[in-house]
Amino acid sequence: MRVGRLLRLFGPATIVSVAYVDPGNFGSNIASGSLHGLDLLWVVWMASIVAMLLQYLSGKLGIVTGKSVVDLILARLNTNRYGKAVKAVYSIPLLVIVIATDMAEFLGIALGLHLLFAIPLHVAAGVAVLDVLILLVASEKRRRLELTIGSLVIVIGLSYVVQLYLLSPEPTLVLEKSVSITLDEGQVLLAASIVGATVMPHALILHGYLTAERWNGMKDKLKRHTRETIVYLALAAIINASLQIAAYGAFYTKGIEVTDMAEAYNTLIPLYGFTAAYAFGIALLASGISSSLVSVVTGQKVMESIKGKGITQWKARLVVRMINMLPLLIALSIGIKAIDILVYSQVVLSLMLPFVAVPLVVLASRMGMVRYYTRIASIVAVALIITINIMLIVSGQMTH
Repeated sequence: MRVGRLLRLFGPATIVSVAYVDPGNFGSNIASGSLHGLDLLWVVWMASIVAMLLQYLSGKLGIVTGKSVVDLILARLNTNRYGKAVKAVYSIPLLVIVIATDMAEFLGIALGLHLLFAIPLHVAAGVAVLDVLILLVASEKRRRLELTIGSLVIVIGLSYVVQLYLLSPEPTLVLEKSVSITLDEGQVLLAASIVGATVMPHALILHGYLTAERWNGMKDKLKRHTRETIVYLALAAIINASLQIAAYGAFYTKGIEVTDMAEAYNTLIPLYGFTAAYAFGIALLASGISSSLVSVVTGQKVMESIKGKGITQWKARLVVRMINMLPLLIALSIGIKAIDILVYSQVVLSLMLPFVAVPLVVLASRMGMVRYYTRIASIVAVALIITINIMLIVSGQMTH
């Protein structure tokens, strides 16, 4: 009975919210906090609000139409004279989204194992492949998946409650930086990385699939969908902000520029003790496992939509994981740092985001699903994402 009550607290937005506290968020916010203090904290809050709005549209699309944004796009392309060619081209950014997302989740699990158990990173990466087995058990039933993911989110959140308690940041400065909108040219790369890590394109895709499966045609669930989206993504926003605040308090105030995740972990020990370091490692591992469960569901759904037939989850996971494993091991072996891989994977997601966000807003508007002010807010949200991406491309930081 108690489990049943607990399960009622979880829903599609629970699963989606995990995408907003994945290892990519760790990399982006730790790099930002250690290099620029709290200068980019406003980006976290801005991106989180944009995420709430777009996730609301994605989930509502699933409830009203019974399809995700990807299904609706591909269905329209199939009726077009040049639909097959356009579909093939459009499938490329979708697959890039799946692969780049999984890269961060995969690396997060490996890093968590590496830091907590002193396993060599290359060995930990091999062990991380076994999350396929966790997936088979956890995702056998959707409600079990929701419970597993909800529990892991709680673990991540509690880990950062411990860290913030130990670091004791100054509340007035946090509040000031939350509303101080400034962006120097040298900060554009990390700003784009935060956007890609916060407004996750695969989460926009997945939300519609989940609500379509669970609440298709049940318009009485729209209020619950709205409430859950706001509550769970607000919690994710707080965790993301905590990541940057913790990095600021632990490193920036001490004049320490964190250039790798292992350095962040090891630096915490002499400064704040093993408790802070273990909390960091546990949060990273939990985020890697939970977000990995979410990314494979998205990968499966996207591949099914593109191919037009069903694919088992473990096969989808193995395909994506094998695609990622070799280049990741090569990157690590030639000296590319884990934090750089995390940051740049999120930048790629930011650049791919308009391929999902623009069609989502257009479809929701054309179907009369949004009121005037919501439509305007959605257009502004997408414009902000595109503006940051353009600033990144113009700045040339992608090549540095």
